[in-house]
Amino acid sequence: MLKFYRNTALLFIALITLTLLIVYTGTLKSRLNTSLFPGRDIDFTWARSVEPQIPVSKTSATLKNETGAIEYDFFLDSEIADPYTHYSMYFVDSDGYRILDLTRYESISFKVICDPKNVLLFVLFSFDEKVTDLRDMPSRRFSRTAFSCDKYWSSITIKFDDLDTPHWWLAQYGFDLSDKGYALNKTLGFAWANSSQSPFNTLSHVRLTDVKLLGRDYRYIYAASGACLLLWLAFLIITFKQYLNVLTLQLKDKLIQDQQFIAYKKLSIEPQKDKFKIALLRFIASEYINPELSLESTAASLGSNRSKINEVLKEEIGLTFTAYLNKLRLTEAARLLSEIKDANVSEIAYSVGYNNISYFNKLFKSEYHCTPKTFKSLYQDKNTEE
Repeated sequence: MLKFYRNTALLFIALITLTLLIVYTGTLKSRLNTSLFPGRDIDFTWARSVEPQIPVSKTSATLKNETGAIEYDFFLDSEIADPYTHYSMYFVDSDGYRILDLTRYESISFKVICDPKNVLLFVLFSFDEKVTDLRDMPSRRFSRTAFSCDKYWSSITIKFDDLDTPHWWLAQYGFDLSDKGYALNKTLGFAWANSSQSPFNTLSHVRLTDVKLLGRDYRYIYAASGACLLLWLAFLIITFKQYLNVLTLQLKDKLIQDQQFIAYKKLSIEPQKDKFKIALLRFIASEYINPELSLESTAASLGSNRSKINEVLKEEIGLTFTAYLNKLRLTEAARLLSEIKDANVSEIAYSVGYNNISYFNKLFKSEYHCTPKTFKSLYQDKNTEE
């Protein structure tokens, strides 16, 4: 049994290591990191747009560079109401504007420099079935959040759950002001726009790079979890079967040793010279099935006393009268359970001298580390396989 426990412990440690490796690999694979700029993914092809394309009074936006980083300048004229400029990327294909499902992604990240210090808006454009016409891009739903930037590189991560639709857009198209959500599965593109806190009458420079979509593909996590579950289930099943096999063999060995030790069919008493010892061992071997047998009745039958009987048994067998009697009865019960296919536990308990089935079960479990019913099942199933 020690060998079984040692092998099981080693297998357990190996399985934990393998589980950690599978979980790590699944977690790593589940991370989505799609670069939109500078390396454009073929599944996320986009076209840029700068607004306004033609200056409105002095308000203007000018693309300066798209090599290695996106660079553009904008100027806001304080003389006009709500001046608006942006740099945007719209998803496209050969047929024109394209609607993408980005529900696998949780956020977008990018690096940005603003000179002078600025507060810009990150904008997500989405298709709204009630109002959006792909031939009229100003009708797309507008959802945004603000971020700050200055002349030093800043790493910005924006969660898509933090975006909402502004009141002016909702009022313009007749939506309830509480309807600030949008359909991430119908994304048209992104934009970086000025905010009401952007500096007026000042030429502002913006530089963007390392634009990435971030998220998780939970299929890898589910697959890793399923693989781990199957591995541990297999481990439990195999370990349980091996335990039953080891336990059965151990019970067989114990039964053989007990039978040889007790020798209840043919006592090896030839070396014993003392007639009392021979008489005592024979008496117990022939009377153990009597449920009324006790130390007192044995002493009375042999004309001896309790102390002498216990002294003899301790000297010859190493057990007291009660321990020896139970050993004898339980060994015979185990033999009957192993040999009789249709053995009834209660009947066998009675046949070896026990009137109390619960007491018999308790003693048997203490001796063989399993119930009589389990012992019978293990022993006879093993014999059937052989």
